[in-house]
Amino acid sequence: MLAFPPHLRYNKHIEIYELYMKCFKNSEVSKNMEIRNLITFTKVAEGGSLSGAAKNLGYAQSTVTMQMQQLEQELGVPLYERVGKKIRITQAGQNLLTYAVPIIRMSQEALLVGREAGREVDGSLRLGVLAVLADDELAQQTNRYLRENPQVELNILTEPDSRILVDKLRHNEIDMMLTLDYPMSDADLVHAGEDVPEEIRFYGAADHPLAGDRDLGLKQILEYPLIRGDECLPYEQELEKLEDQKRVRQIRVQNQELALKMAVRQKGRGQAAGLTIAPESAASEYTKDGRLTPLDYRIPGCRMWRQTIYHRNKWLTRAMNAWIAMDIHTKAEDAG
Repeated sequence: MLAFPPHLRYNKHIEIYELYMKCFKNSEVSKNMEIRNLITFTKVAEGGSLSGAAKNLGYAQSTVTMQMQQLEQELGVPLYERVGKKIRITQAGQNLLTYAVPIIRMSQEALLVGREAGREVDGSLRLGVLAVLADDELAQQTNRYLRENPQVELNILTEPDSRILVDKLRHNEIDMMLTLDYPMSDADLVHAGEDVPEEIRFYGAADHPLAGDRDLGLKQILEYPLIRGDECLPYEQELEKLEDQKRVRQIRVQNQELALKMAVRQKGRGQAAGLTIAPESAASEYTKDGRLTPLDYRIPGCRMWRQTIYHRNKWLTRAMNAWIAMDIHTKAEDAG
């Protein structure tokens, strides 16, 4: 019986293994194809370069070229083509990647059975984080991760837009991304663990005129100035669709933390007392100590999901697996 990693949301390993057994087990491809050629191919696809793959693997470029030629001869189709100085993977190559990555991963996991016990996780982890999630919760997660994995070099990059993170993921500039957005269902993105829904709320200072009022309407809320965060955030884009908000005095800032702090400082009982909008996790530090109060109103269609994502062609390193395992454990603790 094969056991497959529990952290893959869309676990294709079983389907791929069954197809491999059915189609390749007794074929000429199975007899000739070597795992190392598949590994080389994934590195070429990952970096878009033969020379880059050679450097990454410690091979001469002629070795990489030879291995790619062997794969093409065995499969009978071209796997890549040159576009200027870059390599473009053909559709046949993209189809091969769908199978190559999990086959490599399974073979590596089989070889490592019993070998990793007691060995510390090392290497590096490049984590791309949506700026609005760079909060106290992330700080706690990273501190826990580094305590449990002191040999890992952790690099965190924040960006204001999920689309920038996806682009960096596809160009192998980051290993994984943490985002808050509508569920991302692109075929080349793999979700690690379960996505966690999160409410987006309006917040006001503890003494705001609307604090404590029940069953508020949007018209009542928008009678007050609105301190808005970065306009590329998905819930900010959703707010743009609301007709009533166009008549409101708006204060634009590019930092969610600053918007929350400004809302805390909005004193006064009149129409000058501003409000802000934020995910619950970003505002939790302020609501726990009573500096901000969530208003009793739900923004229509404005529910986002916290998502941990990596690219389907990405080799899952031990450092990545350690983060995923910790993330799943943390979510289980929170749910409990």
